Amino acid sequence: MRYKGHNIGTEFERFYMDVSSDKLMDPLIHKHQFQTLLNTGKECKAKHKFIVVLIYSASYKFNGRQIIRNTFGSISNFANRYIEYVFVLGQTNNDTLQGEIEKENDRNRDMIQGNFIDSYKNLTFKRVFSLFWVNKYCKDAIFVIKIDDDITINIPLLIPYLNNKVDKNITNVLECFTMFEIQPYRTPRSKWYTSFSDYPFPTFPPFCAGPSSIMSINVIRQMYKATSIVPFFWLEDVYGSGFLPWVLNIKVVQPKCYIKDLHQSVNKQPCHLFYINNLKNVSDSYEMWKTLETGYKLKQNQSCKCW
Repeated sequence: MRYKGHNIGTEFERFYMDVSSDKLMDPLIHKHQFQTLLNTGKECKAKHKFIVVLIYSASYKFNGRQIIRNTFGSISNFANRYIEYVFVLGQTNNDTLQGEIEKENDRNRDMIQGNFIDSYKNLTFKRVFSLFWVNKYCKDAIFVIKIDDDITINIPLLIPYLNNKVDKNITNVLECFTMFEIQPYRTPRSKWYTSFSDYPFPTFPPFCAGPSSIMSINVIRQMYKATSIVPFFWLEDVYGSGFLPWVLNIKVVQPKCYIKDLHQSVNKQPCHLFYINNLKNVSDSYEMWKTLETGYKLKQNQSCKCW
């Protein structure tokens, strides 16, 4: 079925069409009244960026951020493709913690902080703040990668993968590990509990699993505009990579060789774009980084058949 020129599924169409205007009045989600409390101190337009990597990080995860800086986040230029890494945070009410965050950003200049409390329930605010920030500061980037801080990116494989899209003039890119026909959790004790008043239908539209996604900049721009007309939903992955692309008629695609468990991949040929540290093991992250470095030196990525 079509609504306002877009193909959207029957269930979500009802959710989208029946929304009252009072549900489109959130000052941040719909009116975009964001404040950047901390910024990187450098705009992407100062040097053309091929990729902006947005890393969703909780305020207190200092060690996790440093691991990324010490590993794949240390690559800012690969094959003459510039990469910007940005840690995305919300506010904290802890003054001591805030002071440490500000010191960290003074040292690294790679963090942004929005005017919303940093919590799991507020991840949708973090998502829309990210769209706001990219549109304001990095709108000339080619691709945006969104990851959680337990993800390792295989930069030597990702760059040629994205170069191939540029060479073929492929736009409207939204790629991820895709979830289909997922039912809302109706048990109140569940971390992902969704009440019938929040979403009354039996399934969600297709959406990206939270840990990572690849987007072309035109998708970022379209999503940012669409946030003003789509009702708030607290499950960030469903909202940001399900509701928004569905309204925009942007297809969600899962590539070959997309993501693999990090622990199982150490010392093996690195033929996936992303690796997820399910065990949250710090040593695994560093070992995987060595695996990626070795794989690149041995040109193992050239034999990966991912596109």
